[in-house]
Amino acid sequence: MINPDARNKDRLTIRVDHERKQHATAIAESMGTDLPNLVNMFLAQLITENGMPFKPTNDKVMTELDEALADVKAGRVKTFTSADDLFNHIHQLENTADDQDL
Repeated sequence: MINPDARNKDRLTIRVDHERKQHATAIAESMGTDLPNLVNMFLAQLITENGMPFKPTNDKVMTELDEALADVKAGRVKTFTSADDLFNHIHQLENTADDQDL
């Protein structure tokens, strides 16, 4: 008997680096799923988003902005009561950097 779920399904064959596949398989299994299910989830989200379901970037500025936002959300920030306090802090940082260059 033919599996009724298999009637309208296509097979997708891709080539992937062996180590990448092993690593991805281990992660998928740790999440209680497998690679085919994750690929199907990716495709479903691709359709839902009408584009990439994540933001691929190699932009250093965006990475730094994301890190800065994470610092703010985690409370790893310094606040100032005046512009003078801010500029004094910046000068202290510059002096510290200059001392480290020596």
